[in-house]
Amino acid sequence: MLTLKSWTGLFHRGTEDVYPTFKVRAPRDYFERADAFLEDIVYTSQEDLNGINKTFLVKLLFDNFMDHVRKGKDLFTYMLQLRSKFGGIVSSSNANSPLTGRTSSGSVPGFQWGLSFQSSSHDRASYLTLNVRLHPAEVNRMRVFFDDLQWKHHQSLNMELHELLSLLFIEFITELRNGLTEETKEEIVAAIIHKWEER
Repeated sequence: MLTLKSWTGLFHRGTEDVYPTFKVRAPRDYFERADAFLEDIVYTSQEDLNGINKTFLVKLLFDNFMDHVRKGKDLFTYMLQLRSKFGGIVSSSNANSPLTGRTSSGSVPGFQWGLSFQSSSHDRASYLTLNVRLHPAEVNRMRVFFDDLQWKHHQSLNMELHELLSLLFIEFITELRNGLTEETKEEIVAAIIHKWEER
């Protein structure tokens, strides 16, 4: 019987979905702000959110983005604005980093990186990386989405999924720091709690 089980295991190898891992890069203080935000939610909600973490938050932000994609919204301008507004943060985190195979310059025609400082090893050390695993179907859907954008706008964003995840995370933390309205904060907390209970 042991032989049969081991032989059966051979037939099922490789049939399980392999969840690709993507790197979310951001300054250390952004991750610290995310931790503080999640701790505040746990404290104020009185819910059992044991184990909630930054990876869950990034997945939630991505799920929200995917919801807009699936509803057919044209997010090309939004993504250009994301890169324009926060791309300098992402590009400096990726400078001389093995996480990307491309340079940070010239991604969007007419867009200029306006970094006024030299990146040093100390600057790179102040950036952290968060590994986020996505379902293969989500990754494939995003490939189709990027292709659709290129088809519709006759222009490639030259954006990879790890860059998009980093930009979504940085945008969210920036909005947190700028101060959310009470109504918006309540909606976000309710969505986080609901999604956490669904898992």
